Parts: sequence; structure tokens; C-alpha cells
Amino acid sequence: MSDVLAAPRRCALVAGALGLVGSRLLAALHDGGWRTIGIARAADPQPASAENHLHLPLDLSDPAACRRQLGPLAGEVTHVFFAARASDLDPDRETRANLAMLVNLLDGLDDPPGALSHVCLVHGTKWYGSHLGPYATPAQEDDPRCDAPVFYYAQHDEMRRRARLRGWTWSTVRPHIVLGVGTQYPHNCVTLLGAYGSLCKAMDLPFYFPGSDAAFDALSQCTDADLLARAMIWSATEARAANQDYNVINGDYFRWRRLWPRLAEFFGLPSAQARPMSLVQSFGGAEAQWQRIVAAHGLQPLALNQLANWRFGDFLFAATWDDMSSTIKLREHGFHDTVSTEASLLGHLARMRAARLIP
Repeated sequence: MSDVLAAPRRCALVAGALGLVGSRLLAALHDGGWRTIGIARAADPQPASAENHLHLPLDLSDPAACRRQLGPLAGEVTHVFFAARASDLDPDRETRANLAMLVNLLDGLDDPPGALSHVCLVHGTKWYGSHLGPYATPAQEDDPRCDAPVFYYAQHDEMRRRARLRGWTWSTVRPHIVLGVGTQYPHNCVTLLGAYGSLCKAMDLPFYFPGSDAAFDALSQCTDADLLARAMIWSATEARAANQDYNVINGDYFRWRRLWPRLAEFFGLPSAQARPMSLVQSFGGAEAQWQRIVAAHGLQPLALNQLANWRFGDFLFAATWDDMSSTIKLREHGFHDTVSTEASLLGHLARMRAARLIP
């Protein structure tokens, strides 16, 4: 372990290393010359070739395992990027599970204190209640917490408490609809759309927007995974970003009605209008059809549910309210990167096609 991490550089521990956010963050850290340690429950199916990288299969819900495996790294790890998440439909259970994972990691790594200097948490616009209905927009980082239980709050409070005790700094990022290619992320809009468009093409179905006209016309926003990775590294290393929360979105807003024809063009389909439907009911039983598509086009042998979480799609396309976050604070503090949402989404779909994930 010490041989892998011998060089005297910043050392980042990324929790959730195999997920959409964690994997892109690791790539950005490698490009920046960081030493990295990736944590995920599973072993890395494609071990990184980077000389200064270590992958640890670790269940963050196991406090004993965290102390055993993370304790020896306490003198090495300077930065923690926490992108792990345990999803649960019950918000109280979800809060307990996600708080425990953060506590176990910090107990294993920073108790007693080691080399840790900064912790960055990945949260999102649920902080403002975006998942519940209309909320004050554009959302600003100092807006009050919503009334419903959200696991971000417990994590945020615990992180700040420990930072005061230990003397390290912290930051959080709040993206919305993270865009990227990956099969280890249950809320992936890109792979969902890739599977939906491919099924519509193969089954000769209209490429309907599967929501209401109000959802078709609502303003929304996305965050490119690579942009988010750059913002996370910036927030963890920029002095002005110490102990701050940041909304991180691409820099533009969009309406699905305007974007839908470009998606239809990508799949070689005529653009259809909004037609409310349940993706779970319409495509939840489409595994056999998907496997025929895989065989016909020589695609990677993945199950449909590895690409498309139809329940997430039903939630995503049901939002009839605007989702808008202010990025003024982020810009004023010095981070100015932007990405076109249309270019990001179409680019990632093209990468899916190139990787033989969709025809």
C-alpha cells in the first residue's frame, strides 16, 4: 500500500469510486497528478493502470472494516471526496444509512487525526426540496432547508462538527441531473435516454416525451460529470472555497420541448410530442426485446436494468416545475467553467454508441 502511494503529493480518497461521479473525478485527479484511493463495495472490474492509484473494496456501512482498512491510510490521505450513496425509498432509513457511511469513513480515517485537510461532499438540489414540487428559484446556497427529511442535512451537520474539532476544511457541491456514461449509477439520465430511444427505434414506437406538456415546457438544468469533477477539485483546493457550499450546473437552462427534436434526430426518429406514460409499465418488461437488440447489433451483453432505471425516469419526466440553481456564488469565488447541456447530452449518447452500449 505504501509503495503505491510513495510520491509526496496530494492524496485523494474517493468514496463511490465506481459510480458516475466518482469515476470521472478519479480521471480528473489522475490528470492533475494526484495520488488516489478509490473505495466501492465491489472490486474494480477494470483496474486503473495509473501508477499512483489503489482501489479498496470496502462496505462503508461496516464500521469495523472501515477502521481496519482505512486506519493504515490516515497518514496518507489529504482529501476526501464523498460521492457514495445508499438509496432507500424511506427517507428516514436513507438518512441513517448515509450518515453512518460518512461517520464510519471518518472514524476509520481521521480518528485519531491524520493527514486529512479537506472533505468534499456531493449533494444536490434536493437540498432545496426540488424533488417535492415547486421551490424558490433560482435556488441559492443559503436558502433555508426544506421541511422534509433529506440525508444531506445530517451529513452536512456531522461534517461541520468534525471539521471544527479536527481543524480541516470542507466543501459541498449541489449538482442537478448529472450527465455521463456509466452503468453503476441508478439515476443516469443519459443511459436511460439511450435505452428509451433505442427501444422506440427497434419497436417502431413514436419517440414521445413521456410526461405532461407542463413537464415538457418546464425549465430545467443539468450538470456534466466532468464539469462536476473539475468543480469538486477546485472547491477542495481553492482557499476562497473553504467551508462553502456551491451549486454546480452546466451554466445554461433548457426545456425538454426544445431539446427533444435533437434527441429524436440522434436516434433517427421523428420527434413526437408529450404523452404522459409510465416508463415502468411500458418498458419494465422489455428485457427480451432489449436482448434481441443486443444480439442484432453486437452490443455489450448488459441487462436493460443496467442502463435504464425506469422508476427514475418516471420521476424525472414528471416534474412540472422549474429547476433552477443560481451559480453566482460559484462564479464570484472563481470557478468559471461552463458546458452546453445539449452538447453534453448528445456527446455522452455518442460515447454510449461508440462503446457499443446502444446501437
